Amino acid sequence: MPDQYGYDNEKLNIVMFNMSSFFDYDHGIVNRNYFIMKALEREERVGKIVAVDFLPIGMKKGIKHYAQNILLGMKKGEIVYGDLTSACYQRTDKIYSYSTVDSVYSLNTVARELRRVEKFLSLRNIVFWSYNPMFTEFIGKLNEKLFVFDTVDNWADHPSYTKLVSKKKLVNNYKVISDKADLIFTVSEDMVEFYEKQKRIKDVHWIPNGADFEHYNNPEKTGVKNELSKYDKPIIGYIGTISDRVDFDLVASIAESHKDKIVALCGPVWPVIKAELHKKLGKYDNIVYTGRIKYDQSPGYLSKFDVAIIPHKVDQFNKSTNPMKLYEYLSAGKPVVTTKGAGTEMFKDESYIAKSNEEFISLINKALEADNEQLQAKRRNAVRKHSWRARADRMVELMYKKLETKKHQ
Repeated sequence: MPDQYGYDNEKLNIVMFNMSSFFDYDHGIVNRNYFIMKALEREERVGKIVAVDFLPIGMKKGIKHYAQNILLGMKKGEIVYGDLTSACYQRTDKIYSYSTVDSVYSLNTVARELRRVEKFLSLRNIVFWSYNPMFTEFIGKLNEKLFVFDTVDNWADHPSYTKLVSKKKLVNNYKVISDKADLIFTVSEDMVEFYEKQKRIKDVHWIPNGADFEHYNNPEKTGVKNELSKYDKPIIGYIGTISDRVDFDLVASIAESHKDKIVALCGPVWPVIKAELHKKLGKYDNIVYTGRIKYDQSPGYLSKFDVAIIPHKVDQFNKSTNPMKLYEYLSAGKPVVTTKGAGTEMFKDESYIAKSNEEFISLINKALEADNEQLQAKRRNAVRKHSWRARADRMVELMYKKLETKKHQ
C-alpha cells in the first residue's frame, strides 16, 4: 500500500558523499556526517547507504587514500564490487563504503563507477546526499530522484579546504548547490541566511547538531581512568581539534588567571598552528595536552572535567558552525563556558555565554562555584531531546515530502 506520502513503501537508497573517510571513522574520528549516517541506518524508511569516502585530490593524497581506504578496507568489510582503483565494501547490513582514487584524474569515471555500484546493489529511489561542496559535477549523474546537501560549516571560509580547492571554486559551487539542490539542510541559522543571500529560500532547513546522550552517560565509559585521573586540582577542559578556530589569546588568559587549576586541551594539534600555539601557550605549566581522543574515550575524559569550555574565535567561519561539543558537554551534565557562536543561544539557560575574554574568565569561577546535582540534571534534560535519531527522522520526513511534491509537478 502507498504510505502517507503516496509511495508504495519503497525505501530511500542513499549515495552519500562524505566529508571524511571510513579510515577516520574506524579510528574514532567522528563528525556530524558520521552520526547522521548511522542514524539514517536505523531508519526503517531507508534501505541501503553507499557512503563515498572523501574523494582525494592530487596524486599524493590519492596514494595515501588508496593505502588507507582501499587496501586496509579489506580488513573492515567484505568487498562486493571493485577493480584496481576502486572498491565497495559492505560494512553493515545497510551501509556500504565506496573508495576510489579515480577522482585524481577523472570525475566522470567516478560517476560511471557509482552507477555500476547502484546497478550491482539494485538501488532504486536514489537520493544523492552530499556533505562535500568540492564536487558539484555529480549532480544529475547518479540516477538520483533527489539531490540533498547537508551544509556543515562554510568551507569557503576555511583554510584547510581552500588549500585543496580555490575559494573562488567553492563559492561558485555553493551557488550551484543553491540553484540545484532539492533540499538543503544547514547546521546553523547563519547558513540559512547564507543561502538567502543567494536567492535560495524554499526547502532550506536549519537542523542543528545533536548528541548521543547514552554514550556520555554510560558508566562503563565514564568510569575509565585516563591521564587526567592523576590531577587533584580542578580541571578546565576542552575536547576537540586544536585548530585555528581556537582563540589562543583567550586560552592564555584562562591559564594565567587560573594557575591553581589544570587547563586540559584534549585533541590533536594542527601542524600549521603549532608554532603559534607554542608562542602563546608554551610558558604555561598548568596547560596539559592529551593528543587525539577517540570518540569511545571521550566520555572518560569529559567525566574528569570540572568545567568544560569552548574558547572559539568569534569570526565569520565560526558563525557558520554549531559545535557538537556543546551538546556533548551538556549530555554529560558539565557546566559549560563558551564564546558566543552559532547555536549557543539554544542553551543560554544551561550554559554560560561570554561576551568578552574578561567575562569568560570570571564565568569559569561562577560555573565552578554554582555547580550542583540539580544543575547537572537540568543540563542533561535540556539536551536529551536533541538526539541524532531525532535529526534523521526530520530529514527523512522532509525528503519524502519533497519527493511527493516533485511527483505532482
